[in-house]
Amino acid sequence: MLYHVGLLIFSFVAAFGIKYQQTGDWFPPTAMVAFISIFLMAAGIGYMAVFMVNKASRYNQARINKMILPALLLFYILAYMIANIAITIGVFGWFIYIGRDLSEFWHHLFRYELNFASGQFFVWLMFFTIAFFYTLWRKSVTKGQKLREENLKQRYQNLKSQVNPHFLFNSLNTLSEIVYEDAGKADKYIRKLSGIYRYILENEETDLIPLDKEIAFVKQYFSLQKERDNDKISLEIDLQHAGKFKVIPVSLQILVENALKHNVMSQENPLIVRIYDENGYVVVSNVMRKKNIIERPTQTGLSNLKERVRLIMKKELVINEENNHFLVKLPLIEFENESTDY
Repeated sequence: MLYHVGLLIFSFVAAFGIKYQQTGDWFPPTAMVAFISIFLMAAGIGYMAVFMVNKASRYNQARINKMILPALLLFYILAYMIANIAITIGVFGWFIYIGRDLSEFWHHLFRYELNFASGQFFVWLMFFTIAFFYTLWRKSVTKGQKLREENLKQRYQNLKSQVNPHFLFNSLNTLSEIVYEDAGKADKYIRKLSGIYRYILENEETDLIPLDKEIAFVKQYFSLQKERDNDKISLEIDLQHAGKFKVIPVSLQILVENALKHNVMSQENPLIVRIYDENGYVVVSNVMRKKNIIERPTQTGLSNLKERVRLIMKKELVINEENNHFLVKLPLIEFENESTDY
């Protein structure tokens, strides 16, 4: 709405300003021709610019660098055509309005109206096109640099914090307790532990992964936690068509670990972590029973994930604390709607 109001104001000021400069009269009858032509021209070029910005947002920097010159040339040609079509429509409307003989239309159009486009307008449009595409290219470079930096942070964070040394230390302690009791159980435990770290390393440079694979990983992670906490924790999963969606790797594990890390649990009052889908999101929730004494909360994992969701999925991670429940909503992407250019 603001965009179209701005177009109307711009077209009004430009049209009547031009006519005043030409005739000394703010409101000559021909000002409406200029107003209609400028509005159609600005709207057409504006819509095309918005379309190309939205299109470019789905491509990575390498692809934009490859397409920038052909796109610039195409934009200029189309903008030039839109400008001439807008002028033609405006002049034709004026001929109809005043009842002028249409046999004079084409002669008048090419001699007095369209010839301006070969002069100052030609130069103005060229500078606008170059400036527009330079801005688009710089935006792509900035986004690419930011995404690469965030990917580096995430790869480092995955190994350093998300499945952190405390988890490995606790897992080895649990393993040392069961290795003498049940060799088969110990072997199974080791396989799960190695599977967790294999999953992290294999998907270290992956932006999106099928939801069902992430769920399988979370189940594996949670089963190791249950070896230590037994009946103190419980995981409930209710997802429809998990194979149709993708999420950021290790994202659900981060949210589950966050719940286990910051809440009190016991056999009498077990901590129940729920994972379910809701309106294009996968939700991880739990009842809040915060620990009285915990290590200083840095929230590095959650803030890191929030930024990656914003960069990769172009959506926001939703975090809510209400009715003594803590829940996080992670956006989902459907396979058929997914863009592979990240």
